[in-house]
Amino acid sequence: MIFDADIMNQFTVKQSLPKHPEVEKFMRNIGGPGNMVSSEGVEWKKWRSAFNPGFAASHLMSLVPLIVDDVLIFNDIMKKHAENNDVFRMERATTSLTVDIIGKVVLDLDLASQKGPNELVDAFMKQVRWQKIGAQFNPWELIDFPVRNPIQWYLTWKMDRYIGKCLEERFATREGRGKSRAVVDLALEAYLKEVRGVTGDISNMKGLDKEFKQAAINNMKTFIFAGHDTTSSTIVYAFYYLSKDPEALAKIRKEHDDVFGTDPEAAADRLKQDPRLLNKLEYTLAVTREVLRLQPPASTVRVGQKGFFLTDPKTGERLPTEHMMLWPIDVGFHRSERYWPDPHSFKPERHLVNSSDSSANYNSKEAWIAFSKGNRNCIGQELAILETKVILAMTLRLFDFEPAFDELDKLKGDKSGYPSDTSGVQEQFGDVAYQIQLGTAKPREGMPCRIKLRQQA
Repeated sequence: MIFDADIMNQFTVKQSLPKHPEVEKFMRNIGGPGNMVSSEGVEWKKWRSAFNPGFAASHLMSLVPLIVDDVLIFNDIMKKHAENNDVFRMERATTSLTVDIIGKVVLDLDLASQKGPNELVDAFMKQVRWQKIGAQFNPWELIDFPVRNPIQWYLTWKMDRYIGKCLEERFATREGRGKSRAVVDLALEAYLKEVRGVTGDISNMKGLDKEFKQAAINNMKTFIFAGHDTTSSTIVYAFYYLSKDPEALAKIRKEHDDVFGTDPEAAADRLKQDPRLLNKLEYTLAVTREVLRLQPPASTVRVGQKGFFLTDPKTGERLPTEHMMLWPIDVGFHRSERYWPDPHSFKPERHLVNSSDSSANYNSKEAWIAFSKGNRNCIGQELAILETKVILAMTLRLFDFEPAFDELDKLKGDKSGYPSDTSGVQEQFGDVAYQIQLGTAKPREGMPCRIKLRQQA
């Protein structure tokens, strides 16, 4: 386990060691073989280069109107919860929101999971639940065969069929659609470029190569998984920490008033007209960075190599890495007094000293590793930050959020997969809203809460 930024940089930035085999094992049923998270070498470089344009900051700004439309649906759902004054799990609502957003980015489809069931989304969420890692709330989930393996195979088949059909449709209609930066179209563009380089002619192509099709499907699944997960949890924790800090909440609301005007309902139109207004949200970015510092969703894991040594920056001692798992512990970095004074406190202001650094990966702070560092950093980091800004700008002045862990008994039997458990010690770092692992790190119990319409002055 690595807790030193200089040592971490030796195997993630100065030289990027391969992902540990456990990463491939974890991603096997979610993404499939050859996905961008666990692949290496030429294969990884090919797909990363192909998909980079779909996550360029300039392109993402053009997607803001689509994101706004999904947040408007989310707000309608929140208003119904406010009217009913019911206790609900916020993580489920934000997951549906961010899945719908990533569906448009990746597949150029409206999955509409906020409005009702979707075959792909349902299969995906069940697949994450059946992963043999993290919290297990269903005893059947512990049995590989004859239970887990057949179920995971079936869920993979459902997802592959859905995305494969989308790929075939996009391939068949490519001529009349024009250039697109949807991830699915970037995959097709890379494939056609490769075929053209081999045959010199694609006019007689009648279908997709089977090997390419499966590789593209696996990467689409990976994007959908990774693309919704970080943002859904970040939004939940932003609501939570701001609800506990009236001063920070007042500051971020004032920033939104200053940038978008004092009518919170008008923010949607303002964002659609000028997405670049998001660049003015310095305090909102600081809040987002602080939330990701306290509650990072995932981390990288590398495998040591023969002949590769880590050098202790204090002693100069060289440490062999062969057969070793090298794991930079994000929580260890993010809650270390060495890098962050008063590390367990929510203090967005600590990030304002670096306000000139607007990079999604927070390049000026080497001990902030929410999106990892080096060339294997998260390709979707700009999207995650942009989504978070849009969602916070459109919600915080409309609603007041109240955590409701003391009312968990009201959610028992809600078929969420969470246990509604209050037995034993339920705190970490003195906080009841600690993370559990369900695929990636999720808020405990899905963040039970109530939401109220804000009473504005």
